[in-house]
Amino acid sequence: MDLSKIISITGKAGLFRIVAQGRQALIVESLIDGKRMPVHSSVRVSSLEEISMFTTGDDVPLREVLQKLYEVEKGGASLDPKESEDTLFAKLGEALPTHDRERIYPSDVRKLFAWYDQLLKAGELAPKAEAKKEVAEEAEKGKAAKKAPAKEAGAKKAKADAPKVAGPKPSVSAKPKATTMRKSAQRGA
Repeated sequence: MDLSKIISITGKAGLFRIVAQGRQALIVESLIDGKRMPVHSSVRVSSLEEISMFTTGDDVPLREVLQKLYEVEKGGASLDPKESEDTLFAKLGEALPTHDRERIYPSDVRKLFAWYDQLLKAGELAPKAEAKKEVAEEAEKGKAAKKAPAKEAGAKKAKADAPKVAGPKPSVSAKPKATTMRKSAQRGA
């Protein structure tokens, strides 16, 4: 699960995937509806890769919390973010037993479950084995596509290696260059 390209934008609902980066703005795509929009550098954004959850020990990266929640839910949907606080914290306790209830706000837990649902629907929470299988399939397709152009490249190399025949050199034209004259020179001064 790679969350480095997934961001949250202050003032905008939902999560966004970074598509491209321009000079003064990021081009992002919504995970909810797929619409693209620019996000200017003056807007505050947070990458999910940089977010972590408070625990009684060291803080745990959000990526690991989402992965554990995915395992607890066995790849299915989780609770509705509008459930009661106690229900949401109980489910968070199943995925992250060492969470610090004193330092985690209920709004943060609601946001966690909303983000989980969006990432699940977007297919970003796929297990590593399935992701590796998809990467292997893409690599096989890439190898098959590279074999066909390799024949063309071999033909181009053979043509480039062929002995060059000396031919006539291009002639230099004897036409003089045009020069611009100043107005004072034209008046006969």
